[in-house]
Amino acid sequence: RQVEMLFYLSLLDTEEEKSKFEQLYYQYRKLMYLCAWEILRDEQLAEDAVHEAFIKLTKYLKKIDEIKCNKTKRFVVIVVESAAKDIWRKEKRNSHETWEEVEREYHFTAEVNVSQITVIEEAILKLPFTYRQIFQLKYGWGYANREIADVLDMREGTIRQRLARGKKLLQELLEDAGVHMNG
Repeated sequence: RQVEMLFYLSLLDTEEEKSKFEQLYYQYRKLMYLCAWEILRDEQLAEDAVHEAFIKLTKYLKKIDEIKCNKTKRFVVIVVESAAKDIWRKEKRNSHETWEEVEREYHFTAEVNVSQITVIEEAILKLPFTYRQIFQLKYGWGYANREIADVLDMREGTIRQRLARGKKLLQELLEDAGVHMNG
């Protein structure tokens, strides 16, 4: 772990960034591994996903204000889920399982106190994580489509398309919950 930490710290410029990253690393490493393992079901591949996620997180340290908060926790989970999904896709040629099956079985979410969320937030949490990730980045944290595309390693057009599909699915979920929205 020492060599790993030295590698990550070498990617950063200031002592402030290095300190923030160290805190992030020690706070979320185990959680990130658990998320990746839940998707990949392989120790080495999960470690690879965590590594890729930490490299990506070095680029977004300036957007992280507090280390120990739900917003940061959810962001870290989104980044590692994306890395795990990318690795799963590369490895899928050895599997008979479809991504939809993996996604259905994957129910890991950052701990959320459901009594403190709105009907809309609850509906967003019910979205498949492919859409949920994009919604959280876009509407929860104000990321631009271009930034979301970078975080999730997708094309910007894919982000726009998933936002549109996600909105339609969200509207259906809200209608099922008895919430009718205009437009």
